[in-house]
Amino acid sequence: MPADPARHPPMSGPPCGASRVTDVTSGAPAAALPRQLLVTPDVTSRAQIAAFASQLAQALARGIRLVQLRNRSLDADGYRALAESALALTHAAGAQLLLNPPHEVADLWLDALGAPGGAHAGTVPQADGWHLTSARLMASRERPAGWKRVSAACHDAAQLAQAAHLGLDFVTLSPVLATATHPDAAPLGWAAFSALAARTPLPVFALGGMRADMLASARNAGAHGIAAIRAFWPAA
Repeated sequence: MPADPARHPPMSGPPCGASRVTDVTSGAPAAALPRQLLVTPDVTSRAQIAAFASQLAQALARGIRLVQLRNRSLDADGYRALAESALALTHAAGAQLLLNPPHEVADLWLDALGAPGGAHAGTVPQADGWHLTSARLMASRERPAGWKRVSAACHDAAQLAQAAHLGLDFVTLSPVLATATHPDAAPLGWAAFSALAARTPLPVFALGGMRADMLASARNAGAHGIAAIRAFWPAA
């Protein structure tokens, strides 16, 4: 099923492999939204940050321009150190970085940013955006403030509707295919993915079992692009 041109109209201006979207918070054109989204693998200790940075630099050198810094193992200080390292690399490469920290860190930082004069507001890394888990998405009553881009993880129609209601910038929809990251999750398959993607006005990244050579298939199914860990992460 081809992508619906009414949802993803062709526009001039962005580099090849990217499209320009509108910043929903201001109505002004936002930076080009790349077609490939790297979701980073977990870092379990601060001792691994140097090796992580080396591999991230390789991914950026290969053309990655949108990175979701996903982590479920570090504390706030450790994730901040990881984010600062990733920010220096991504911004030097002209890439964008979205934060997706451990749940406890997300609670701390989002609450701090949402409260004027919050005690922890000054400790939040100045990234380009924030990625909401599906649980945080469904619990949110408004778009998180203070971010140029906000995305969310979606797995069904209700979550896609909530993301659109909050005025988010894009979503991941998963798992499209079987994936080693979540072996117990039943894959949507391309037909179900396409039907769900057609129900949202937001750009959708296909996630789960993606390979770099699947971009055309994803686009034909209505995706804006593809998101992956292994497909875009260099070998150690």
